[in-house]
Amino acid sequence: MSEWQISNKDIVAVEEILLPHGAHFPDDARNVICRWNSANVSACPGSGKTTVLLAKLKLLADRMPFENGAGICVLSHTNVAVDEVKKKLSGYTDKLMGYPNFIGTIQSFVDSFVTMPYLRNIAGQNIQVVDSLTYAQYMLNRIMNNQKYKALDYVTKNNYETGHQFTSRIKYIQALYIRDDGALCIGRQKRALASTGTKSAEQYKKLCNDLLTNEGMIRYQDAYSYAKAAIENLPAAYTNLFSSRFQYVFIDEYQDCDDVQRQVIDLLFDPSKCAVFKIGDPDQAIYNSSEDTIPDWVPEAGFLSIMTSCRFNQEIANVICKLKNESRNILSSVGESGTKPVLFVFSPDKIDRVIDGFISELESHGLYDTNGVYKAIGAIRKEDSVGLKIGSYWNEFDGSVKKNSEYNYWLLIAELTEYLSNGKLYKAEQVVRKLLCRVFRHLKIKSPLSGNDYTVVVMKKALDDNYRELYRQWIFEMSRMQSVDRDSIDNVLRQKVNELLSAKNPEISDVFTNLPDYFLDKSVTSNQTASSEKNVMIEPTRNRRIVFDTIHAVKGETHDATLYLETDRQGASDLNRILPYFGVGKKGSSNLYDYSRKLAYVGMSRPRKLLCVAMQSKTYEKSKGVFSNDWEVVDLR
Repeated sequence: MSEWQISNKDIVAVEEILLPHGAHFPDDARNVICRWNSANVSACPGSGKTTVLLAKLKLLADRMPFENGAGICVLSHTNVAVDEVKKKLSGYTDKLMGYPNFIGTIQSFVDSFVTMPYLRNIAGQNIQVVDSLTYAQYMLNRIMNNQKYKALDYVTKNNYETGHQFTSRIKYIQALYIRDDGALCIGRQKRALASTGTKSAEQYKKLCNDLLTNEGMIRYQDAYSYAKAAIENLPAAYTNLFSSRFQYVFIDEYQDCDDVQRQVIDLLFDPSKCAVFKIGDPDQAIYNSSEDTIPDWVPEAGFLSIMTSCRFNQEIANVICKLKNESRNILSSVGESGTKPVLFVFSPDKIDRVIDGFISELESHGLYDTNGVYKAIGAIRKEDSVGLKIGSYWNEFDGSVKKNSEYNYWLLIAELTEYLSNGKLYKAEQVVRKLLCRVFRHLKIKSPLSGNDYTVVVMKKALDDNYRELYRQWIFEMSRMQSVDRDSIDNVLRQKVNELLSAKNPEISDVFTNLPDYFLDKSVTSNQTASSEKNVMIEPTRNRRIVFDTIHAVKGETHDATLYLETDRQGASDLNRILPYFGVGKKGSSNLYDYSRKLAYVGMSRPRKLLCVAMQSKTYEKSKGVFSNDWEVVDLR
């Protein structure tokens, strides 16, 4: 592996592309940029680690191609790296995004290079990953038309008809799964439907194998278990190839990798043969719950660190560094601003004063912008939880709001309406193709080339090859629509889809009569519209939007101001459990203490300008004044 010599001129060139005019990388970030041998990198919140990664990619792109045709592999949990390359390194997109490089999600990498080759070997055909509802439809069809699934037919029909939890047999089958011990279970019920070795449990396993081998089909959630099997069974001759194929490997947010993802990374990439950079923050590992047995990532000896934050002032840095597992100072590039974090102390009967107190602090700190990002966050959202929860502070909070499935006609129409309204025709065209894929799937129209369901990429080629002029005219007409609203777009879509399909199938008059009710369920989108602003409070002073959300949901975000809300779990609060990190009492041995610490660290490190924390009086009274120096204490009792 080459140990590239990076000159100051190289660094300056990168800074001019990636940083604001006149800004420079701090020394700790420069150390990481100039390191080309395998290393663990621990980066604090707001350290700009994505920018550091982009800097390394730019420098590597300047030196490509590498010897022996090797490439770069960049893995993350979202497509943020892909988006940032396209946005900030647009001049290098073709070089970085093409072969032999791979830039994408860890899951897509595992699926492409580990799980799918393994399954193709088993099934003897290409594999398609489908949503659980589509999978359940195939299951029901097999169950009802094949005597070898007689026991499973009885269980699913009988239990659905006698129970009241599921609205249809399809939904019932959708919720079935095999537990680690081999028992057949459903939903969140703790008691198994059928124990290991029973006919219905064995038939369910056979049915899954039937769909794999005969239909080449698995569900999204099954990919994980198949990946585990693949790790154990892929030959060394195959796995050894990856250290040669990729000379530089970057894994972002490594602390959030699950056990299988870590195993895959360790199996495929030998840090003595290729440069492997595991980048993350061990103190932000909050996606494994307090009950999980997977150990947190601990950077190896000699790891590099980026402890300079560009996000918040030194006053916030001084507070959150106390929540790190190993006491390490965080240096703010902003410096001291004279604004301390604010600690609201409230009594349970005056809890409604907390939000008013937050609004007052926004005013006094000059945070007037109605487009600013102001969030109130907590760990517990469930309405039936005992003790403090997010809804305790604002009674209009709805802890049940969830994202609905994208596999609904009206949700796709809503997405299409938004893109057309904003003039984003290229995005709208992608949604049209996505919608066509769903329609074709429900009509059981498969790609003649692969025999599988259409993907948006395959759909694009099919439209270009078979319906080029018709489809272009369709998109052109949509771009010129005078009225861009849901009903108008619905009318156009129905007309055009029918035109498209009747062009080669004249007997088709209205394909929508053959689509399932759940796909055309209009209540899904009306419910989503009603809930989209459900957890947003428009405060009366200046009409600022205060968004209420969970700590997990805001991880990775940057806010103008954040209000951290104390919540209760298992008989005690999160802030009570972290008092020892501020110097009061002893740290508990339970995993829940460390989990509470990480939640507080993530939540309190979101704001750029103002951090506020709401603490109930009984917790504050235990603190023995430890907050008096670093915090501005506001008594709301």
